[in-house]
Order: sequence, then structure tokens, then C-alpha cells
Amino acid sequence: MYGDLSMANDSKEEPDLDSQPCEGIGPLERAFHSAPARIVDFLIIHKGSDFSESEIADMTKLSTKTVNRAMPQLISNNIAQLKRTVSGRTKMYWLHPKSKAAVHLEEFVYELASNLAQKEIHQEEAEPSTRHEQQQLRFQNTDRSH
Repeated sequence: MYGDLSMANDSKEEPDLDSQPCEGIGPLERAFHSAPARIVDFLIIHKGSDFSESEIADMTKLSTKTVNRAMPQLISNNIAQLKRTVSGRTKMYWLHPKSKAAVHLEEFVYELASNLAQKEIHQEEAEPSTRHEQQQLRFQNTDRSH
């Protein structure tokens, strides 16, 4: 019904999706671990701008072949759109500005990002108490040894 958006991730650089913090990795890619997710994250971040397949590949650290395979699927699912052609051959793509699917994906990305930020805030808030507890244990152990 929606088309197959899953595909092997031929990324030039494999990101560590489980590391904290997850710098440079968008919410969709973090959730779905796929090249199309990385491309959609990129297009959402750069909403309103258009890019060639090679620019998308360079900026997302995906191979041009992977981007080339993903774009028709993103277009057929009304997520990306061909905006213009430069010099008669370079196709420029952007996040489909009038697509309900793209709007919902954008909302979903912001919700994922918000949830991730809240999770990180809660982890940071919990860390000081853990550090304080560890310091107290060290102090108690040091105090007992004297």
C-alpha cells in the first residue's frame, strides 16, 4: 500500500545508533535505522530547500546509489518531490510541500525529537543523584578503612 521504504543501508559511514547523545542522527533514522529515514530527516531539517541526489548523498553520508534508489520511493509515497531541473539534467528534490504524508512525517519527527530530548533531560537529572550516591559510598568506604 505505501511502497517498500526499507532498503539496505549502504552508508559510507555507519553511525552508532545506540550511543548517547546521538549527534548527527535524525529522529527517523534513530527509530527506523534506514537510508530513506536518514534522507527524510535531512529533507525535513532543510525544509524549503532543494538538493540534487549527489548533494543529498554527500550531506547524509550515504552513497549516491542508495539515494538514487530511495528517491523514487520517496516521490511515489508523496514524501519528496522533484522541484526543478538544473542545466537540463540535474534533478533537484525537496520535501513535498503540499503532501499530507510529508506533513504527518514532519510532525512525527518533531514528536520523536521532543521525546528524545525529554528522555535525555531526565537522564541528566538522574545522573547528579547517582554521582552524589557514588561519592557518599566512596566517603563511607574511605571512612571505614581509617
